Amino acid sequence: MSAWRRLLEEESEHQWLSFAVFTFFIITGAVLIDWSSELPGVHDGGKMTAEGAIHDSAGDAILYQAESGMTVSLHGNSEQAPFSTCLVQHGHYTFACPGEEGIIWFSEEDDSEELGWIPMSLGRDIIASQLSPNDQEQMLIIIQDGTTSSIAAMSLVPGETASPSANLEGSLHLRAVVPTEDGWLVGGSWQAPSNWLGSNPASPPMFELVLSVQWDGTNAPSTKIVHMGDLGRIHGIFATDNGYIATGTSDAISITDGIGTSLGMSSVAAIGDLNGDVWLFGGIGSTTVAIISDEGINIEKLPSPLEIIPTHISCDDNGLISIYGVDGKDQPAALSIDSNVRYSFTSLRGLIDLGFILVSMLILGMMGWNISDAIRKGEVF
Repeated sequence: MSAWRRLLEEESEHQWLSFAVFTFFIITGAVLIDWSSELPGVHDGGKMTAEGAIHDSAGDAILYQAESGMTVSLHGNSEQAPFSTCLVQHGHYTFACPGEEGIIWFSEEDDSEELGWIPMSLGRDIIASQLSPNDQEQMLIIIQDGTTSSIAAMSLVPGETASPSANLEGSLHLRAVVPTEDGWLVGGSWQAPSNWLGSNPASPPMFELVLSVQWDGTNAPSTKIVHMGDLGRIHGIFATDNGYIATGTSDAISITDGIGTSLGMSSVAAIGDLNGDVWLFGGIGSTTVAIISDEGINIEKLPSPLEIIPTHISCDDNGLISIYGVDGKDQPAALSIDSNVRYSFTSLRGLIDLGFILVSMLILGMMGWNISDAIRKGEVF
């Protein structure tokens, strides 16, 4: 220890050497920390595999685009469903939107037997494009109505039929839906009419839209606009500890008590993790990912530019986020991120940060010891 103290003494012949060593340590530590600022826990591949680009999943059911067309896989058995659009898990049930008029599919899994798909009548000649069951045994149905969308609901009690459709103004394209305590939040876009001022009549603009939906169990669902945004569409809505986050191609919206607040973050795809954080991903070539948490918005640097056009993102029970899509050559590709690693001291960033702090404290402590010792001895420094 005395050798270290002599090396770090302010008025020793080694003072410039000690200053240079300390400066070198600071610079080296800063460089290492910058290198470690890349998002940890990223690796190629996903947990699910399919013979094509994955577009949705629920439990062990996978919806993917194969060479022969859209295909649904359940318990390892695949069947073509060229117009399928969604998979949803609710308890022991898995629901599917096969794109067939008047029906949806469901499958029940118990401890003794794994059943295949069973048709479930909607009681109306409608085509379901998205489904959202809730804990009150009700299900909201996003209806594909030609090139636009409408909304209905139904009870999950056997023999029930879908409600009348909600009266919605304008042309809506709805995609995202999540249950709430008193109904649902639905997101997508509102398309302006063809005579919209200053727009191209052949391709009117579409604006981000979030609706609050409630259903009395009998009549058509009632709707209320929560957010009408800029050009773009809402592609995901996720529950958080403080409310909900709606993610869109133009903006991300924080929704609390039915009031939407702009967060100023655009994305191509998003997912909520087990920590209540929402991850926002850009398109192919993007170099960062934005993470919305209770503490605010963090921008994390990816180890390399994203080489995937995302078609589906999932988060499993262990916090593993998997991004599925196609690469620049239109081939299926996947990327996985362990959402828990960035909180761990065992990550590269955590180890370097901890080591830098400890060594800095040690050096500063030795210098402080020398100063206090010089003051005690009455030395001038």
